[in-house]
Amino acid sequence: MEILFVRHGKTEWNNEKKMQGNVDIPLSNEGIEHAKVMAEKLQNYKIDVAFCSPLNRAVETMEIINNSRENKIPIIIDEALTERDYGLYEGRNKMAFNYDIMWDYSNQLNTEGFFRFAWPIIHFIFGKLLRAYKDKNVLIISHGGVSKIFEMILSKNSLYPDELAKYLPNNSEIITYRNINENDFVFNVNEANKVENNRRQILEILTPNKISLIFPNLKIEDLIDVNNISKSPKIRYRACIIFAREDGNIAIETYKNTRECKLPARTIEPTKNILNQVREILLQMTGYLGDISDFCNIGETLEIRPSDPVAEIVCTQIYYISKAIVVGEPMPDNKDEIEGFKLNFYLPKEAISLMHKSLLETKGIQGEFYRPLITKKSIALRDKLILDFWYNGNKT
Repeated sequence: MEILFVRHGKTEWNNEKKMQGNVDIPLSNEGIEHAKVMAEKLQNYKIDVAFCSPLNRAVETMEIINNSRENKIPIIIDEALTERDYGLYEGRNKMAFNYDIMWDYSNQLNTEGFFRFAWPIIHFIFGKLLRAYKDKNVLIISHGGVSKIFEMILSKNSLYPDELAKYLPNNSEIITYRNINENDFVFNVNEANKVENNRRQILEILTPNKISLIFPNLKIEDLIDVNNISKSPKIRYRACIIFAREDGNIAIETYKNTRECKLPARTIEPTKNILNQVREILLQMTGYLGDISDFCNIGETLEIRPSDPVAEIVCTQIYYISKAIVVGEPMPDNKDEIEGFKLNFYLPKEAISLMHKSLLETKGIQGEFYRPLITKKSIALRDKLILDFWYNGNKT
């Protein structure tokens, strides 16, 4: 499969550096000429179908492409490819607009707003594009904001908030995504977007293609039930804890019946005091009581797992603590006990090895302890990456 993503031709508002969003601005004369040059480059490409944003600047760009071809490309207009609505900012000068804030999905105040825009595109990619057209060469005519989500989801190195704010193809630029190792949903990567972990607050973004890079034999239907992707994402906020005792061993939850191995963690309410909730999680799941001032936030992870029946977007805050006193036994809830909860302490290298084994062996579970495969793989990969990051930064 090959996907050609083209950002629409230039408009007068592009020249004037105005925010466009949903405002339906036509191509400028310059934009028409540039689009014609781009169309010439596509003349010899075999393209089976084109998906196009309904906004005029995209439709005009698509028409210019088709007018240059003897064999016309079938066109499907799709609302999911519409540009982000910038509200009161539309029509204003871009210099007065803070892209870093708008695209910072690590900010809990922005997360839901970001995914209200991003999720229809993600749904389009997994529910339609990679399912029904995986054996086709596809042209996408859309917008700069939409291109950010394509790059975030289809590239090997997903775009982090600082990268997402800066990433923007030129008008009429052609971005090519090709399969890697014949896998039907892992594509090429723009290595220029890669930023080292020590510059990120987010440690890792886990997408289906990240999981399939570790397991190249997986196909999209193995990981995702495309018929059960929500129209709007179910979002879960959680906190996990790396708790290291004085002897150097760290707390690990194991679940006999679900065959899971993970760091102590629970769902949190992001609008309430998070540190108080983190202290309660440590007490409930380990029996140890820590002082709020001793908890250190070391970052977060973001999981995108379409068709997960519980949560399709999972935002995990990661905390580390080494000072805590034992005041009792773990207090797992009924669900934990039914799933076979047990608290163990391991040396970091042993815990990482256990996580690695869990990652390789985990499979989707049916029946009473149902977990879709994407959930199992994502959980195992997430906590292993967290431990790897923490251990490599502290072993010296």
